Amino acid sequence: MRFAMFLLLVAAGAASGPLALSARGAPTPRLIDRLEASVDASAILSSDIRRFRATASLRSRLDPLFATSSLAAKGAGASDSEVLDGLIADQLILNAFPVSDADVEQEIRAIQSGQRISRERLREELKRNGFGFDDYFELIRLSTAKRNLIDREIRSKVTITDDDVKSYYYSHGSRSEKASLSYRVKILSFSRSNYKSARAVQEAADRAEVALRSGDSFEDVARRFGDDTAQGAEDVGPLTEEQMSPQIRSQIKKLKVGGVSPVFGDASTRLFILKLSDISAGDDSRLAAVREEIRNRLAAEEYEHQIRLWLDRQEQRASIHRAASP
Repeated sequence: MRFAMFLLLVAAGAASGPLALSARGAPTPRLIDRLEASVDASAILSSDIRRFRATASLRSRLDPLFATSSLAAKGAGASDSEVLDGLIADQLILNAFPVSDADVEQEIRAIQSGQRISRERLREELKRNGFGFDDYFELIRLSTAKRNLIDREIRSKVTITDDDVKSYYYSHGSRSEKASLSYRVKILSFSRSNYKSARAVQEAADRAEVALRSGDSFEDVARRFGDDTAQGAEDVGPLTEEQMSPQIRSQIKKLKVGGVSPVFGDASTRLFILKLSDISAGDDSRLAAVREEIRNRLAAEEYEHQIRLWLDRQEQRASIHRAASP
């Protein structure tokens, strides 16, 4: 199917004034809009980009995903291409979660009831702030579709644990610099003296790592593969960074709480796999004060990540065409 590029106004009755005439007396076409992209059967026009910019502040109040997005952060500095990408994403969501006019009306009535405001007053408030009711109506449609996306596809995939919060806190400079960190570590070791060859040591460690990446517990893998199968993993700590060997410290610094290192060491002597069980410091009361703030920040980042993954999948399935630059 040929991708249409321009919409031209040539009918005199649709113009605001007399059409300019060319030297031969023929009407001169006037560009009124341009097809910038299509998403399946839905068109995105240049006027949609202009409308997006004009209603950005209203969108920030109504759209549950826009206010925290990189596009909102750029504001007026966002390029037309970036705005177009945002509009394509919006259309993918609307196509996957269609919202009828009746559903939008019901949502608006619920808003009016909650705010105890009449439809006439709502229109007046929108007009006073430079917005039209039609723009408001369509943004409510979009916000409802996005809320449906979050409820049906995204929310169950976003879980922020206490370990996630703690890892962020201790790795992003939130803590007091005077408070030294202590680490609890589980160590799974593979000693050369327990195997026929260095190659056999490496193979055992590699099998253990594959089992861990597949979801087996660290303790179970330690009992199956480690040097001391009766005791399982060695649990050490709390240790400060100064009490660790450089090799151990280097691996621990890369891990989040609950994270597991790759195999490291020398197969001719001993190989290791580590699990960071916990981090603590002398300022844990400060962590308690900012815990929810960090949790909300991490959740917002994970929501954005999961939505991006969902959009990537939708883009692979949809028929999307972008117009060439004029």
